[in-house]
Amino acid sequence: MKRNVLTRALCILLLLSLAAVFAACGSDDEPSAAGSVNVDGSLDGDTESTPDDTPAPLFSNLPNTNFDGADFVVLVNGDSFEQYASVEVLPQESSDSGLQDAVKARNDLIEEHFGVTIKENRTEAQTSMVSIIRNNAVSGVSEYDLVMPYMSDAATLAMEGLFFDLAKTEHIHLNESYYDQGAVSGLSVANKNYFATGDLSLLSFACTHAMIFNKDMIEENGMENPYDLVENGEWTIDKLQEMARKVTTESDGNPGWGYGDTYGFLVNGNFAGSMFVGAGHRFTSKNEQDEPVISITDSGAVSTIEKITALINDKSATAQIVDGSDFYTSAVAAGKNVWTTANEVVANKTVLFRAIALIDVFDMGKYECKFGVLPTPKLDTAQEKYYNRVSTLYASCVAIPINVADPTMSAVITDALMQASTDTIKKAYFEVIMKGRKIADLESEKMLDIIFDSRVYDLGSIYNWGGNSEYDTNSITGFLNDVAFSSTKEFTSTWEGIADMVQSAMEDTIDAYRSIPD
Repeated sequence: MKRNVLTRALCILLLLSLAAVFAACGSDDEPSAAGSVNVDGSLDGDTESTPDDTPAPLFSNLPNTNFDGADFVVLVNGDSFEQYASVEVLPQESSDSGLQDAVKARNDLIEEHFGVTIKENRTEAQTSMVSIIRNNAVSGVSEYDLVMPYMSDAATLAMEGLFFDLAKTEHIHLNESYYDQGAVSGLSVANKNYFATGDLSLLSFACTHAMIFNKDMIEENGMENPYDLVENGEWTIDKLQEMARKVTTESDGNPGWGYGDTYGFLVNGNFAGSMFVGAGHRFTSKNEQDEPVISITDSGAVSTIEKITALINDKSATAQIVDGSDFYTSAVAAGKNVWTTANEVVANKTVLFRAIALIDVFDMGKYECKFGVLPTPKLDTAQEKYYNRVSTLYASCVAIPINVADPTMSAVITDALMQASTDTIKKAYFEVIMKGRKIADLESEKMLDIIFDSRVYDLGSIYNWGGNSEYDTNSITGFLNDVAFSSTKEFTSTWEGIADMVQSAMEDTIDAYRSIPD
């Protein structure tokens, strides 16, 4: 991929900012003192301490240890996962050139500062990360200093006691901003954090659920500006339905509804749960022991699910991207890829709003259309803030295997990777790739900030108690989506059919965490 002017400009600014803030070396047994970094990444001399009102220098909360050229090997998901493959540990040819440069700049700093060589092992199609990590633990082999599984896989391995508790690991600073604080609080069980995410884990950004809209359709139909609605706290489920109804029409000249008609809202099959979370509800909450409890039936939840169900099944407003729907069936019959078509119809001005994971923005960049990004709508105007669920099926995290050869090196370099990613790969991903893909307006930048600052990690979405995934209709998440996309299933009776299975599976998880020694 050719490097464009924006990418080159970012790289220059990136290196200049690195030179201004990164830390220099201290003594072997004390945190690094404040210092400066040359443009090439080399450390250069000591300076006075950083004032209290400015960010701490990079690595200043870590020991100034040199690991004498040791390899630091990270296990990541490989290219067989396509758009969900790792691109954040080593530069990948498939990545935007700005991201490649940012990965290299970060790694150069860490390798020089700590005397390590960062390497990765990428999984292949026929081998799951779960089996690799499990087999290493059983055989006593220590191949990896850090692993980056998807969260559901990490949850499975955590219950087997195969990871260090990051909350109790020296040199891991989970309270720092470079770790996602919503994940730190949301992913813990019994005050144990066996995996975490933050500025290193780009897929936790990519898998955040949100929405996009076609700007031209808003203008041509004389509609309210969605950005203003968000800013004024008026972007709600009712407002989405109201606006969607204004444009939905059979417009392709063919009888019946199909992918070529015009729709106000295009929604995929696992977005009902995201709207439920966006409306301020949760599948699970926590008790005083930091253990999960079912909250899907809490006060107001049923009426919220009924509202979401009404929107999703409103043919005067919504098209569904699920097998058997008019949109899906007609697209397949025409020989089209359903997910490519879902982007095309937004670009072609036949869909006003579309539910997405933010990774979908990458594909939108190839179309000549003006689109914007929005958070998931609130329940009503009384709701104080927006919430955006992270779909954890392909969201990556970090974990340290219990049998690593050098636990100190694993902890130090893991924390260094997290904190050094903030002004390198996170900035490149967020500003160049996201904001530069035809959504480079100030309003969309604000929307992205709102979305990333309001991410929600629900344990129900990760463990999928009662089933095997969020697409399993017996799971706590899959059941809700199933009810919402059906015009016939009733919430309470359907929930009663799986409630005991969900509760039992959740209690098994809690028992597993309790049984792991501190």
